[in-house]
Amino acid sequence: MTIQDDLKRIIQDHHLEDWLGAYPWLTGCLGDPSASIWFIGENPSMAGVEAEDKRSRTKSENLQWNFHDGDRIFREAIVEAGLKSGLPEAEGGWRCYVTNAIKAPEIVALRNEKKRKSRYWKEQAEIWLPVLQRQIDSGKPKVLVALGGQVFKIVTYMKSLSLRCPPLEKIDHYSYVMFRPEVGSKRGPRHPDRILDFKRSIHALAQRYMPN
Repeated sequence: MTIQDDLKRIIQDHHLEDWLGAYPWLTGCLGDPSASIWFIGENPSMAGVEAEDKRSRTKSENLQWNFHDGDRIFREAIVEAGLKSGLPEAEGGWRCYVTNAIKAPEIVALRNEKKRKSRYWKEQAEIWLPVLQRQIDSGKPKVLVALGGQVFKIVTYMKSLSLRCPPLEKIDHYSYVMFRPEVGSKRGPRHPDRILDFKRSIHALAQRYMPN
């Protein structure tokens, strides 16, 4: 069963909007599932998906995590850490895997409002847990890296239900680094030291979990 098959089944079983029919490239995963390091995002931004689909003539899975400045810093960090070869924006060369805990895209502002009630994101976690579990079972991750605190909460909740997975770690989300001020400091969005800290966090993961 492919990831597309899984997505279609969940969409049908839970009567979700069929974004996959409109955007077949939006699989919510990218890279090499046999890699040691897996990065886990929250879910796709519908506004970003629509904009990227209009902008790009070539429709491939590589459109994912490849749109705004946050994506660019994320890919740059992965390349600099040796977790991808070639240009950051190019297809192929992956030595890590990137996926989302929640596969369905949403408008970010609307989602942020809804998920103030924990029942909302917990219900989503329950829906998508089997898909993430199959991804993990068919891959070889040594660590799951949550991109941000909300993802860490979602995957931790999945683990409390039944998710079997390797150790879970957390780093800042690239969008937090690039678009939001840092809590507890005077460092604003795109602060050079925050970008450097983000890249160092990924380099440290590569040093710990990548085979020599």
